[in-house]
Amino acid sequence: MSHLVAGLMLAMCCTIPGKAAPDLAAQRAAFKQAWAAAQHGDLAKLTPYLESLSGYPLYPYLRFAYLDATLAEQPDDVVQAFLKQQWALPVADDLRQDWLLAVARRGDWKTFLANYRDEDTPPLRCAAASAHLAGDDAADHDNWVTVALQLWLSAGPTPDTCTAAFAYLEQHQLVSVDMRLRRVTLALRARQYALAKTLLPALDDASRSWAQAWLDMAADPRRVLAHDASPDTAPYQEMLIAGVRQVARRDPARARHLWHSLQQRHHFAHDDEDDMQRLLALQYAWHLMPDARRLLAAVERPDFEVLGWRVRCALRAQDWPAVLRDIDALGRAGRADTWQYWKARALAATGKDAAARDIYQSLAVGNDYYALLAADRLQQAYAFPQQASMPAPQVMQQLALRPAFLRARELVHAGLYDYAQQEWQTGVKDLSDPAQCQAALLASEWGWYGRTIQTFANAGCWQDATFNYPLGYRDTLLPALHKLHVDPAWVYGLIRAESLFFPGAVSGAGAMGLMQLMPSTGRDVAQRLGLTLDEDRDLLDPHTSLTLGSHYMSRLLERFHGSEPLATAAYNAGATRVTEWLPPAGDAMPADVWVDSIPYDETRAYVRRVLAQAVVFDWRLDGKPARLTARLGTLPTTGP
Repeated sequence: MSHLVAGLMLAMCCTIPGKAAPDLAAQRAAFKQAWAAAQHGDLAKLTPYLESLSGYPLYPYLRFAYLDATLAEQPDDVVQAFLKQQWALPVADDLRQDWLLAVARRGDWKTFLANYRDEDTPPLRCAAASAHLAGDDAADHDNWVTVALQLWLSAGPTPDTCTAAFAYLEQHQLVSVDMRLRRVTLALRARQYALAKTLLPALDDASRSWAQAWLDMAADPRRVLAHDASPDTAPYQEMLIAGVRQVARRDPARARHLWHSLQQRHHFAHDDEDDMQRLLALQYAWHLMPDARRLLAAVERPDFEVLGWRVRCALRAQDWPAVLRDIDALGRAGRADTWQYWKARALAATGKDAAARDIYQSLAVGNDYYALLAADRLQQAYAFPQQASMPAPQVMQQLALRPAFLRARELVHAGLYDYAQQEWQTGVKDLSDPAQCQAALLASEWGWYGRTIQTFANAGCWQDATFNYPLGYRDTLLPALHKLHVDPAWVYGLIRAESLFFPGAVSGAGAMGLMQLMPSTGRDVAQRLGLTLDEDRDLLDPHTSLTLGSHYMSRLLERFHGSEPLATAAYNAGATRVTEWLPPAGDAMPADVWVDSIPYDETRAYVRRVLAQAVVFDWRLDGKPARLTARLGTLPTTGP
């Protein structure tokens, strides 16, 4: 980089005096353009914005983005100058770590060690091991050899910053034959088959034969297990058990048959046989198979999960005496609201109305799923907790002027929610709980509803439904839902359950935005509407997410004949799975029974949460919420 460009970038840290600041709306619009240029490392497009944005709170973020995008070209002193000048920015540490990785990749170990701060992320830990082993520090040498060996034994792929450390281990013959076998074993157990395959050449013949057999089994477990002729030894037994587990995830009946066959030829440990008995029984339950109840009853050492599924299977069969018996078997765990509600239902179904009423009365407090259902059983009005918030305008004004909150506000407006979250954490770090509650009211003014909800919960703020159940985006959402004939309260309940109103939410599975659409689903819905998603991140735009998500919910509701429980479950787990979970055509099953016998824990909890929250949003919208039992409705007697 030339001295002219470096000087320009250093100047970006400082405000340019003597010029009137543009209005805030213009600065926000200009920042979005400048941010895009900075992220792409395009200095020519970035430069025209610098003067007009010199007094804008997010001005330092432009230089951060530019430096981060051009680290390979930046002199170390330019990066270090930024880190020194902008140390209070949360992103300064992000830049420092990215820079350290760049330093490590070029093998400048001296500079790396001078700036390393004992970070324990795998890439930086690997780089630290490589740096120390490349030096002559005898005092720490043995410790870093140990660190490098621990990193080498990882069950998954390792970062490229480990290369030098691992080369040192190999060069000094520090990786034993036993360690190589251990790493292969760990990789196979973790189903990291590509890694295991790369390690095979370093094994001895016997170990290589066993590992290859496991890889063959993983590729086609049904065929390998059906023609098993492996030795009756512990390593091969572990391989066979892994194969049966793999088959059981999709075909429990086939897995059970294969297991019985393997038991004739191998002497499995008693604990292994007990574990497999438990696994197969649960797989039968999760697949809603007819023999599930019998297999669950046969489990010799039932744990909480087995006992819970005994209850759910009895529920699905509407065998109320068995429901009571199996809930009693849960012991203390049976006192949870879930099981107490079903105990009351079973008592009522077996003629013990007074005992059932007592339980319903104890549950019908608050606005969670079982409290609402219990109130419905008692035919009594809902009692939503409500405590008005108490804004302190002077405190809010003072907080709003804090640099971290100024930046957080502008980052929210720019749609840079991850960075806004970092600034928020910086801003609230030293605040008392009452002050955090006032800050949460600021976040609500910015339209950052999820941050308000979370801060209210964390700081013990008021039980104010206005903020805990916000009617955000209503100008966009309500007209669209009216055209689609979709209940707004249901959609709001889903948004709160999916993203807690965080537009930038991204799940571990890749679902994105307020309504947590998978990119493939988003593209499919967009195509049906004649729209185009240019890139996956378009789903983080609130308007886009709400438009596509609402249409998707409308389609699911139509597919499942207007049943909100089924459509909600399908939104989470997919329509195909929900179809598989329906009772046989013509069989009557209460909707609350169906919800609590959903095989997936996540989906079961999700449906309960969405529908209960929909009731509260119905109250927020109209003041007279429909009953939860009415929202549950009755299951369609025919498939979708």
